[in-house]
Amino acid sequence: MSRPLWRTSTEAQSGLARMLQEGILTDITVNAVDGSIRAHRAVLAARSPVFLSMFSHDLREKQLSTVDISDMSIDTCRAFIGYLYGDVSEEEFLAHKCELLAAGDKYGVGDLMKACKKSLPDDVCTENLLERLQLAHTYGLSVLKKTCVKLLVDFGKMYEIPEDFDEFVKSGDQELVGEIKEKIAVFRGRMFPPTTSSVAASTSSPAPPPTAGSSASNPEPDRPALLRKSTRLKKLKLTSG
Repeated sequence: MSRPLWRTSTEAQSGLARMLQEGILTDITVNAVDGSIRAHRAVLAARSPVFLSMFSHDLREKQLSTVDISDMSIDTCRAFIGYLYGDVSEEEFLAHKCELLAAGDKYGVGDLMKACKKSLPDDVCTENLLERLQLAHTYGLSVLKKTCVKLLVDFGKMYEIPEDFDEFVKSGDQELVGEIKEKIAVFRGRMFPPTTSSVAASTSSPAPPPTAGSSASNPEPDRPALLRKSTRLKKLKLTSG
């Protein structure tokens, strides 16, 4: 069945993208770390409850018609604003998805967070493993965290990045570090289970305690053996005499 003519979502989205790209009737400036973008407060407010609050109250952003995003580069900011307008390329999204996850959380854009959450496990590798692990821990991304732990511990990737892993253990989130140490201990237990003899030794009856006047490190001498030795010495003396 063909789409009804009155449903023009694609055309409307294209119109929004054109408004952003050509700066048509823009009324707000978004300042990133190293550049700025002109946008429309109505569009930003419609896509983000945080922007809606900014522009609905008598705040600095409303008075000056500017929004300062001091923790975002201009490239990431362009991808973020573009996403809000439905005008971000796949390449832009993939290149900045870690930062976009943080932006989605900060500005309450749930669909952006969902898109990042789905995409982040797809390209985990040795180079970004610890960064993705921290992201997963910070934002509660269970699938991403499971993927990272499996690569780090089960597949031994921690041995391929010893310096980075040591730094992570020393200065990383200690709650997360503790979790990883537990995973390593469990994995090593699976790889090197106790042998039958070691289990038997550990569960056998303990040796009786040493008797009075003796010690475990210096047990009482064998008296018959000492007597035999003394007899041999006497015979040697008599023979030599």
